[in-house]
Amino acid sequence: MTGVNPVTLRAWERRYGLIRPQRTPKGHRLYTERDIDRINQILVLLDRGIPISQARQVLDEGDGDAAATTAETTDPGEDTWSALLTRMRTGVTVYDEQALSECYEEACSLFAPSQVQHHLLAPLYRQFPPGGSADDQAARAFLHSWLRTVLSARMHHRCRRAAGPRVLLATTDSGADDIPLLLLGLQLIDHGFRTALLGCAVDTDALATAARQTGAESVLLWTGGDTGGTAGLNRLAGDVPVFVAGNTAPLQGHAERFTLVDGEDTGAAVRALDTHYNQRQSA
Repeated sequence: MTGVNPVTLRAWERRYGLIRPQRTPKGHRLYTERDIDRINQILVLLDRGIPISQARQVLDEGDGDAAATTAETTDPGEDTWSALLTRMRTGVTVYDEQALSECYEEACSLFAPSQVQHHLLAPLYRQFPPGGSADDQAARAFLHSWLRTVLSARMHHRCRRAAGPRVLLATTDSGADDIPLLLLGLQLIDHGFRTALLGCAVDTDALATAARQTGAESVLLWTGGDTGGTAGLNRLAGDVPVFVAGNTAPLQGHAERFTLVDGEDTGAAVRALDTHYNQRQSA
């Protein structure tokens, strides 16, 4: 109902005293509507960057704006993230899904989702690049399967809160990796965009159809360098603003109507969309 896993809820209850669910005679937890409202309030605070350790005080005092300002300058430190990342990497190399999930849930119970994604999930993904030995490839496949499940579930629960411009997210690359799309989609949702994820190897004609049918206000393509040429992109950009991010080097000098995003990190793509819509609103 809230998208928060049971392990995290128990941590919020036992460690931080944030919720106090009732118990059945057999010891099962019962969450009332008031508990669910409280959980949703906590999720809002986490989305704003307020650490879980400050959430109870903020809820009691009702001063979320001040706490958010403080949280922006509060960093748990590289040692904390490094320790969590090491644990998760070890979980990947020994194919231990339970260890991976427990570490992830621990991080989510302590930090905002956007922090967990930026400091933990994205770096973990980058530590297992394509190629390498058979062991490396197997570990990468295992990690991708786990990430796909976790990120898809998080996107499903978080997309209901977004109310901004609708963005279609896809890649035209054949055989592309969909994990960057999921990471990028969550970042867009964190910035208020309503995101429709079309996936990999989507041709420009299909994107044009989807844009018309969904009323999308822009299309964001993530590319590894194989876009299938620029003619289709330029045609698509005649219908809706198109942004292309990732490895855009092969497209340099050929973007007649679409926008190339500088930088190969997902954050650059999100900033480009933020700038586009901020300028449009102020025009």
